[in-house]
Order: sequence, then C-alpha cells, then structure tokens
Amino acid sequence: MAPEVDAEKCIGCGTCILFCPEAAIKLRQNTHPEKNKNSKGIASIDMEWCKGCGVCAVECPVKAIAMKKNKYDKYDK
Repeated sequence: MAPEVDAEKCIGCGTCILFCPEAAIKLRQNTHPEKNKNSKGIASIDMEWCKGCGVCAVECPVKAIAMKKNKYDKYDK
C-alpha cells in the first residue's frame, strides 16, 4: 500500500508531517491555485522514504491522504 494525496482536499496543516515516522512528507508549493486555494502548501510524499505504514492517512484531519494499492510493488506480479 502507498499513500496518495488528494491535492484538492489538502489544507496544508502539516499534521501528516508531524506523525510520519520516516520524515517522508514535505509541503510543496501549491502550483494549481485554481484547484486549491490553500496558500500554505500541499503534502508531498517521497516514495523513496515512505514505508507505507498509513499513519499519515489516519492522522489527516480532512482525509486528504488515502492508502492505495502500490502499482509499483515488485512482489505484485
């Protein structure tokens, strides 16, 4: 499983960053202000560091992060 951020829902609160045990989440600049008026930023997950634990999805107050089946899973063939 891998986290997927819904940029339209993300409010840039940083809660996911605080709870991520791998420090794999950063806030990136909002490049689509027409879709999301949030000026704080949007959560961006570094999949090189993410271990797929799902803590970010559980802790997100607006449920902007969902755990999805990892389409790049090397064991899923």
